[in-house]
Amino acid sequence: MKSGSLSVYAGNLVVGDGSVLKDKYLGVSDGVIVEVSDRPLTGYGDEYDYSGKYVMPGLIDAHVHLRYDPHGDPEKRSHEYQAIRGVENAKKSLEIGITSLGEAGGIGNVVFAVRNAINNGVVLGPRLYVSGEMITITGGRTKVPGERKEVNGADSARKVARELLMYHNADFIKLGATGAISSAHTGPRHPQLSVDEMRACVEEAHNCGKMVHGHCYGEKGIGNSLEAGVDVIVHGQSLKDGHIRHMVENKLILMPTLKAFCGHRDNLDKGGVHTRMVDTGIWPETEQNFRRALEAGLTISMGTDGGMPDDHFSNNYLDLKYMGEWGMTPGQAVTAGTLNAAKSLAIENTVGTLEVGKYADLLVLGKNPVEEISSIWTSLEKVILNGVHL
Repeated sequence: MKSGSLSVYAGNLVVGDGSVLKDKYLGVSDGVIVEVSDRPLTGYGDEYDYSGKYVMPGLIDAHVHLRYDPHGDPEKRSHEYQAIRGVENAKKSLEIGITSLGEAGGIGNVVFAVRNAINNGVVLGPRLYVSGEMITITGGRTKVPGERKEVNGADSARKVARELLMYHNADFIKLGATGAISSAHTGPRHPQLSVDEMRACVEEAHNCGKMVHGHCYGEKGIGNSLEAGVDVIVHGQSLKDGHIRHMVENKLILMPTLKAFCGHRDNLDKGGVHTRMVDTGIWPETEQNFRRALEAGLTISMGTDGGMPDDHFSNNYLDLKYMGEWGMTPGQAVTAGTLNAAKSLAIENTVGTLEVGKYADLLVLGKNPVEEISSIWTSLEKVILNGVHL
């Protein structure tokens, strides 16, 4: 990944933590912000004047599936084909201001190859943090034996987690705590991995300083995930008050993937995964539980589930739009897409806010996103990745 050195004058600096600072100068060296000043800076190379503009951190979409084709079935294509498609999907996200992605649905070495190619500068793309394949029970996602990371018992789960962490340097671990709407032979409310199996994976991930994400819709799966020590609840449609209290008290994170679910709602006429959401009773719980979690002060992160049917990579920002429609202020939505999303991947020390010591991943907007969240996609003028203008 190329890095740049430059200085930026921001008439308005949207930090990413809810604050907006006036008239700030950023000094960037080798892709990293090394100085934030009230006075003009020199010696950093090219100087850029964004007076009258709003400079904010690049967005972080912390839950996508790059190998998927929102128009069709990825299982019908070779791993090599899926890797090439993954590169293109990542680039589409970068072009609209997503400078970091959390990839949560690999198969084989596909997404590790995409990550490494981006990081090594072979192809252009956003920062990529990958879990590899989700760890699941036998048959929990597919009816094809040996196709996924299937485990039976705590020792088996521990072994697979270690393989992902040690052989592939997985950036986080994803667990299948319930079935999935996208896997028609499973029940999305039905629990899958046991507490002991998930706890073994959590121990291994935490030993490596990595986060654990739990895919779960149903109440039992959410409870099992929290008991096992999972850090991020993904989807979480059936959250109960006790779950929310536990998550707030332990500073855990909810990633509700609203773009996916509202997208299903908007495509019910197409059937398939869209109507299964309704048929399983998941949809009616989605908005009310999101609002309850928000009111309780639960940390909420952006994560679109991009790549699922009709969930495209050219409009990831719609996740924040739906959050706003369901009660978030624009400032809260900005934080969900920057700092909170960084926290969900344990990368908040390097991205997520515009501060000294963090990568210079910047968006330049014509309007204030803290007043109107749609400014991020209606007034985007520049994307800067690692100190380099794209």
